[in-house]
Amino acid sequence: MSTQVLDKHRAAVKRTRENLGNSRHLPGDFYTSTDIEALERTHIFGQEWLCVGRQEEFPEPGDYRTLDIAGEPIIICRSKSNAMRAFYNVCRHRGTQVVTGHGNRKNFICPYHAWTYDLDGQLRGAGYTEEIEGFRRSDFGLKALQIDSWGGFIFVNFDTECRPLLDSLGSFTEIFAPYRPEDCRMGFRIRVEYDSNWKAVAENFVDVYHLATLHADSFGTNQPLESYEFTTYPWGYTGRFKGLSPMTLDGIPRFGLMPWLSGDHLEYGYSAHLFPNMGFYARQDNIHWVSQWPIDVNRSVAELHIMFPAEFHERSDFKEKLADYEQCFNVVIEEDMAMISALQKGFASKGFEPGPLSRFEKGVHHVIQYNLDRIYGSSH
Repeated sequence: MSTQVLDKHRAAVKRTRENLGNSRHLPGDFYTSTDIEALERTHIFGQEWLCVGRQEEFPEPGDYRTLDIAGEPIIICRSKSNAMRAFYNVCRHRGTQVVTGHGNRKNFICPYHAWTYDLDGQLRGAGYTEEIEGFRRSDFGLKALQIDSWGGFIFVNFDTECRPLLDSLGSFTEIFAPYRPEDCRMGFRIRVEYDSNWKAVAENFVDVYHLATLHADSFGTNQPLESYEFTTYPWGYTGRFKGLSPMTLDGIPRFGLMPWLSGDHLEYGYSAHLFPNMGFYARQDNIHWVSQWPIDVNRSVAELHIMFPAEFHERSDFKEKLADYEQCFNVVIEEDMAMISALQKGFASKGFEPGPLSRFEKGVHHVIQYNLDRIYGSSH
């Protein structure tokens, strides 16, 4: 597959494809081109398993949440049979979104012409359609997406012929099973919009090279660079480091440690990335994760989440102490915000020439290779 951007930068891409010690970052066009963005929407967000939430967000039948994934509106809901379902949020009559926001409903009623769908996506009501020759409600249900879960995380896939979720996750499930995410519950979600391409945001969250500089006042000193052990996998990468980094400003966990962890898991933490867009951080007291989504080529949104063992939520001081984690998150977001926006301005500048990658950018290098593989194939 070829584009004007690839044709223009073949030599630069070849250099980016080299081993980390000889590699260079990508030219700015890869972060500003609408042609590249279109390829990503098709070959990354249109074909990969994407984490969209947690099971505990949908405790009752009828609970739902709407999302926009790379321009596609979708609904996630729990059906009457207690199964999780995912649909395009697109009425089969004129294409209107049938529901917005989140909440609990017995059915979804399109606000335009009142076509009504049940929680399994079946069309149950459509006024005056009995007059239409050959019309059958069974032919006009909401179009479904593939949906599956692991560890309480909900994933969807737009590709009807995708491989099973567990095949895609690979050894990710084995590495992080000791943290027992299925026994954790979400504490909060923070949504942040950036004036930058989604890849710049994703790469920032896997870039440990900047921790000691940009995040020196928040959590950077809790993750010594020299202690990082990087490992790459077909599904992403892990950075294992020695020490506590619970995402509080003073580096002290507020609820103690996960009661089921033992051995090295009490001594080391993980910063990881699950392709295509999920930063995953397993610590001794919590798991937090970040999902990055494109809005357009120059804008993106990230959703940051944190969760703790369910028993921590039962403490009388949980909400009070949870606020310390949210404060740290907000400080980190503010520290990153200006730099991420500055990246996008730099990518668009005639003066930008890609620089070399540090050995602490192994995760960034691996993420870039994945993105190139997905939009061009491994031969380019």
